[in-house]
Amino acid sequence: MRVCNSSFFLVRDPVSVPMSRQRLGRLIKQWGVRTDNDSRLALDTVISELVTNAVRHTSGAMLTVGVHANLDLRRLIIEVYDGSRALPRHQVSGPDAEAGRGIFLVERLALAHGAEHTVRGKKVWAEVALPEQPLTRRQLLVHPRRAARAVARRLSGHRRPPIHPPALAATGTGTGTGTGTR
Repeated sequence: MRVCNSSFFLVRDPVSVPMSRQRLGRLIKQWGVRTDNDSRLALDTVISELVTNAVRHTSGAMLTVGVHANLDLRRLIIEVYDGSRALPRHQVSGPDAEAGRGIFLVERLALAHGAEHTVRGKKVWAEVALPEQPLTRRQLLVHPRRAARAVARRLSGHRRPPIHPPALAATGTGTGTGTGTR
C-alpha cells in the first residue's frame, strides 16, 4: 500500500493561507502524487478554506496541518489543528456577504469532511479524491501479481467508491461530517 504522511506548522496569520497551498504542493510533488486540474483545484481550495477558518476563528499562535495520502485508494486527507474548542457550524450568508461560504465549498469539493475535538482544541479535516496514480517500479517488481490485478482493474474501468477514512472514523470523537463556518 502506498501511504504518505506529513505535517507542518503555520503561524496563525493570513499570510499562512497561500503558504499552506505552497507547502501542500511541495509535499504532493515530493511524494510523486499525480494531480489533474480538478483535484488540484479541490486541494488548493480545501486547504485554503480550512486554514482561513482556523486563522480567523482561533486565538492560538500556531496551527498544525496534517496531510495523509493513500495512493492505492486515490485519497488525500487534509487536517488542520487549532487551539479552539468551538466546532464549526453552518452559517447562512447573504449574496453580498464577503465571508461564510468556505465550508460550503469544502462540502462540495470533498468526498467527506468533519470536525472533532482534540486534547488541545480541535481538528477540521477533509478527504479529497485523487486521479488514478501510476504504478511504481517497486510495485511491479515486489508485487507483480498485485500490479497485474491493478492493471486489469484499470483496463476494465473499475472505479473504487468513496470511502471514509478509517483512522478518523475509529476515533469516536467529534461530529464526523457536516461542518460549517464558525
